[in-house]
Amino acid sequence: MDRSRKATREGNEAALQHTSEAEKVRIEEITEDNVAHLQASIEALKQTPEGIVELQRRLKAFGECQRTGDETSSQFFVKLCRWLEREIPQTKSPLHPPRQVEQITTAAHHSID
Repeated sequence: MDRSRKATREGNEAALQHTSEAEKVRIEEITEDNVAHLQASIEALKQTPEGIVELQRRLKAFGECQRTGDETSSQFFVKLCRWLEREIPQTKSPLHPPRQVEQITTAAHHSID
């Protein structure tokens, strides 16, 4: 194995992973814009009856999604995305009562007689 080739490859990878301070600031600004966009979407949901119901179900299932003081924009963005995208577990009671199949069959037998 050519040691100089491996060293060059590792050096190139390290250079590619290096992010300048200006790039970090720009990434943070973009992430803050994304967080603001998500929060605006949540506010828009609060303006519709369906959105209000959806948000209440999410609050009941997962609790509030608040930013903590030590969270970076990227961390909060990921947390908020997960909160909005997670499947809400089905409740034990169905949304609609089950159909009464026995009554339908009994009614059918009476109409035949």
